[in-house]
Formats: sequence, C-alpha cells, structure tokens
Amino acid sequence: HTMQGPSMDSIEEMGIIPRMISHVFHLIMNANANIEFTVKVSMVEIYMEKIRDLLDSSKTNLSVHEDSSKGVYIDDATEEYVSSPEDVHELMRLGASLRAKASTDMNSESSRSHSIILEIKQRDVKTESVKKGKMYLVDLMLLEKD
Repeated sequence: HTMQGPSMDSIEEMGIIPRMISHVFHLIMNANANIEFTVKVSMVEIYMEKIRDLLDSSKTNLSVHEDSSKGVYIDDATEEYVSSPEDVHELMRLGASLRAKASTDMNSESSRSHSIILEIKQRDVKTESVKKGKMYLVDLMLLEKD
C-alpha cells in the first residue's frame, strides 16, 4: 500500500494513513465507557525547510517548537476537532487540494512531503486521570535523479 492510497472511500484502495486513522477510531469506539476521547487533526506540507498549513492556506512558513508540557508542536498550525474517520478523510481531501504539486516522471500526482498530526487526549471520568498522545503520519516526497 502507498501512504495515501488511490481512494479513501474503498477499504481495498485505502492507503496506510487512512487505514491507521480508521484503526484509531475503531479502538476509541471500543474503549471502556468511562474513557472520554478528544481528537484533533492538523495537516501541514514541508518543502525546502518551510512548513505550510494545509487546512488554512494563509498560514505559511510555520515553525516547529518544543515545550515541556506540549511536547513538539507546530506553532499556529490549524487544529480541527474530529469525531470519526470520515471527518479526518474530509480534512485530508481539503489538505490535498491545497498541496503544492509538481509532476515527476514516476508520479503525475507527486507532491511535497506532508504530514497529518493526530492529537489524542483521553480522560477517565471516574478517576479524572488524563493521558495525551500525538501520532505523526508522514508521506515523504520522492526525489528523482536522472
């Protein structure tokens, strides 16, 4: 499978990223009823050491930071709350429409590298304990040489 796949609407044609997103939501839906989940998504494009927000085309040249409480994050990247794989797939379609594409000999849909960031927070309603995690799903561009 490729990272994206030819179609997010078909299980057979889904790439690794849409499959992983579906798996995450499957686990959330089957989790203990005492656990509440919040999921946020960001999508960025990385090219020539510049980071562009793919959910808000006005945000260009974003920067990566690290903080003891937030961990590694991209400052000012748009974060959208989602509640299903379909919500994420819709954001992926939006992001794909804003990607800078450059055709190559091997791939007419070649693009710059892009990343989908899932931030997942779970809270136990009985104990009030909170856990947070981030999943970085990266599709790296292929460089071709003659």
